[in-house]
Amino acid sequence: MKAREPKYPLATAFGFTKAAVLEAAEQVKALGLEQVEFSCAVHRGMRAVIYGSGRIVLYSRFSYRNRPQRIKLGELGLITLDQARAAHRVHRLKASQGVDPRTPTLSSMTYRQLHDEHYVVQRRARRKKTLHTDLSRHANWVGPEFDAKRVVDITKTDVSRFVLRMQEAGLAPATIRTTVGQLKATLDIAVELEIVSRNAAKGVGLPEVNNRRTEFITVSQMQAFMAAARTSDQLVGSRLLMLLALTGARLGEGLAAKWADVDLDGGLWRLPTQKSGKPGVIHLSDAAKAVIRELIPVRRNEWIFPGMRKNDHLARPIRLFRKLCRQAGISDGFRIHDSRHGWISAGIYAGIPLEIMSQGARHASPVTTRIYSHAHKESLMAAQETIAGLFMPESAAAAVD
Repeated sequence: MKAREPKYPLATAFGFTKAAVLEAAEQVKALGLEQVEFSCAVHRGMRAVIYGSGRIVLYSRFSYRNRPQRIKLGELGLITLDQARAAHRVHRLKASQGVDPRTPTLSSMTYRQLHDEHYVVQRRARRKKTLHTDLSRHANWVGPEFDAKRVVDITKTDVSRFVLRMQEAGLAPATIRTTVGQLKATLDIAVELEIVSRNAAKGVGLPEVNNRRTEFITVSQMQAFMAAARTSDQLVGSRLLMLLALTGARLGEGLAAKWADVDLDGGLWRLPTQKSGKPGVIHLSDAAKAVIRELIPVRRNEWIFPGMRKNDHLARPIRLFRKLCRQAGISDGFRIHDSRHGWISAGIYAGIPLEIMSQGARHASPVTTRIYSHAHKESLMAAQETIAGLFMPESAAAAVD
C-alpha cells in the first residue's frame, strides 16, 4: 500500500517551545503558505495555527460528549506558551470531568458573552430580518458601553448614564428608545438564565418621541417630483422612487423586488415577506406596470432594480431622492418613506375609504393608517366652510350673493 504523502513539506508535529514555533513560522512564510496548523507532540491537543503573515494563534483541542471541540487560547505575543499550556490543561481537565470548558460560570459572564452567545443566537433562530441593524447598534453604542462589564454588575444607574450620553451625542429620542429596548431585551435573557433577578434597563427614564409630521408631500409636489424623476438620467434609481410613490411600498420592499415576484399581465407584485414577517401582495396600476417595464431592457440579474455589482440590487438612492426633491421644489427634510405617507394622504384626499387605504398600505389596523394620513389644506377649508354654513346659514348665503 502506497504511503500517504504529507500535506505540507515540513513537520507539523513537534514539541512546542518558543524557538521551535518561531522557526515553524519562518518556514510557513518562506514556503508562501497561507496558514498551517501544527500539533504539540508533548501536550496532547494543543495546536498552533501559523499564518503566512507570521501571526501565531494557539488553540486547545479536547473531546466533550464524544465530540471534538476547540477553544482559542490566544495569540503568541499577547499570551506566553506557559500561560497557554496552563489554560490548555484546565480545559482538558474540565472536559474529562463532564464540564464544557467553553461555558463560563454565570456570575462571571460579561455582557458581550450574553449578547453573542444568547441574544444573537436566539434572534438568528427566529430569523429576525433586522438582526444586521441590531449588530450595528451593538457595535456603535451598546457594546462600547457594556461589553466589558459583568452582567451582574450592570445597574440602573449605568443604563441612565448611557441614555444621557446618547442624548449628549445628539441621537434622536426614537433611536435612544430603540437602543435601550435592545439592551433591555438582552438583559431579559439574563433574567431567564437566572444570572440576575431584575432587568437593570427596566424603568429607566427615556426621552419622549413625537414623530408626527405637520408637513407632508402634497399631490402637486408629487406631480412635480414624478416629472423630475421621469427625465432623470439615473434610470434604475428614479424608477424605483417612482414605483414607491405609485404603490405606497416601503423602500426595503422595492430594493428586494425580484422579477420572479411580479406578474405584469395580472398586475400583481408579490412580497415574500413584509415588515410583519408575513407574505403580502401589491396591486399594480397601469402606470406602475409601465415603470417596471421600462427596466426590462436593463435587466441583468434577478433584481428588478439592479445595483452596480453583478449579483446585487440597488443601494438606497438617498442622494438621488434629495436631488429630485430640489428639482421639484420640495423643501429639505423629507425622507423616501414620506412618499408612502403621501400615497396614503392622497388616497384619503381622493375619497378612498380608510379601510381600503389600510389594506393597500398593508397595515395591521386602519388606526395605523390614520396616523400616517394628513388632511389637505383644501379639505380643511371645505370642512370649515361646511360647518360655518350649518352654524350661520345667513353668512353662507351672503357669501354666495
